Amino acid sequence: MTALIAIATATGLLVSTALLVAVVLFLWWLDRYDREPLVLVASVFAWGAGVAPVMSVMSFSAATAMIDGPLGTIAAAAVEELFKAFAVVMVARYSAEFDSPTDGLVYGTAAGLGFACTENLLIVLGRVPSGLESLIPALVLQRTLFSAGVHGLASGIVGGFVGLAHLSRGALIKIGWTLAGLLIGTAFHGGWNAALLSTVSGSGERWPVWAAMPVLYGVYVGAFCLFLRWEHGILRDQLEQEASLQLVPPWVVDVIPFYRRRIRSEWWPRRAERVVLSRLLTRLAFRRYQTSRLPEDEAGLASLEVVQLRGRVRRMLEPAAPSPDDANVNHL
Repeated sequence: MTALIAIATATGLLVSTALLVAVVLFLWWLDRYDREPLVLVASVFAWGAGVAPVMSVMSFSAATAMIDGPLGTIAAAAVEELFKAFAVVMVARYSAEFDSPTDGLVYGTAAGLGFACTENLLIVLGRVPSGLESLIPALVLQRTLFSAGVHGLASGIVGGFVGLAHLSRGALIKIGWTLAGLLIGTAFHGGWNAALLSTVSGSGERWPVWAAMPVLYGVYVGAFCLFLRWEHGILRDQLEQEASLQLVPPWVVDVIPFYRRRIRSEWWPRRAERVVLSRLLTRLAFRRYQTSRLPEDEAGLASLEVVQLRGRVRRMLEPAAPSPDDANVNHL
């Protein structure tokens, strides 16, 4: 490998990694109602980049060394998705910030794209035939646009189903949602790998594989939008119930579930307080919904957090109660 090719390869890897990190940050930003802590998202990305590939290689080498052909391709995808999903499940289990399928989709995508970063590096270092080094930059770009996207798509689907499991009642239903996500994610990932191998071996045409990518990305974007719409409905319904109980002012229902209205300054004069109040009301709505989905023996403890959130919201809202001298705040 000449110095020029080495520089081009290093540049390609850096650009590829930066692009994948940018995608994760963009998705994190799109989670508009209740963004996850960026440190946690970065940690899951690091898990996907560092731990999951090592564990996947070790497990697959030990357990599936005799599996070949399409079955081996599916088995490899299943092992990879399992270890990427482990980090998402741990966050859902132990983080109080994890609320919804959208959160799971963000974490799953972070794990998948982290895995893709490492996979790009390993392929460059070990799988390029001698004499074809000049094609490495193009290979990195191609993998970033296609195979890396499939990693993010498949793991994002798994994460979304982990989010559905998180909101479900009963251990069996939670396990069922998680297994369904793993099966669907593995089907997407393994199917893509099998189709790609068929084009490399010459037994299949390339155009159906490339034509499938816009469809797959469309499925991902559609799922993300559907989850956001679902979260909007939860916010509206739960805050309407809070307002009907006179626990929050009616104007809250007209502001918090709507992203554009919420980021405006008209409904609250001080930005720092506006951000905190918006997050508290959002968390109150999600916790209220989660509590309603829990078994009775667990709902009592979860209700304590709802009561605490109501108290914090009330303390922030009380100074702004309407008075004859208060003419500067327009809640709508």
